Amino acid sequence: MTRDELRGIVEGISDEQLKRILDINSSDIGKVKKETEALEKQLGERAERMNEMESRIADFEKNQHEADEIRKRADELQKVVDERNEADRQEALNQEFCRRFDAASDGAVFVNDFTRAGIFEQFKMAVGDEKNIGKADSKVYEQLIEGKDNIFAPQGGVPSVVASTMGFGGSLSDGDVREIMGLAN
Repeated sequence: MTRDELRGIVEGISDEQLKRILDINSSDIGKVKKETEALEKQLGERAERMNEMESRIADFEKNQHEADEIRKRADELQKVVDERNEADRQEALNQEFCRRFDAASDGAVFVNDFTRAGIFEQFKMAVGDEKNIGKADSKVYEQLIEGKDNIFAPQGGVPSVVASTMGFGGSLSDGDVREIMGLAN
């Protein structure tokens, strides 16, 4: 407010009264101005802290995304490791069964690999069966092969003719037949 504005409002006001009113007004304005400056400073500091917090949140979200990606990759790697460990465990278990089967079969020569593999699988199942707990592997093996014919190779081995013509419907000569029967040519 100016002196002229006050003189227009209050007629006949003295210079001293005018000065006192303006001093009081200036004092009030000064107080409000200081309070306003203090509030503006606080507002600026809070805005600065808010920007800093928003930046931290953005960094956190970025780090969280990176952490999620790392966690996902770690889980995938753990799955690969677990699968590999399981495969190694299964291989070790299979090797142990092979060792036990070889010991129980005592070097028996089967008529073919297919037959050996079938007896081996039966042996693995039978060893794990509750009714065979406590039995020696050789006893389990003997029970498996008992009464089964044509699972072992003949003493002289499988005739070459049989090995070369099995399942292909080839014709056999008299000599081939005699060899199969174990007779002299």
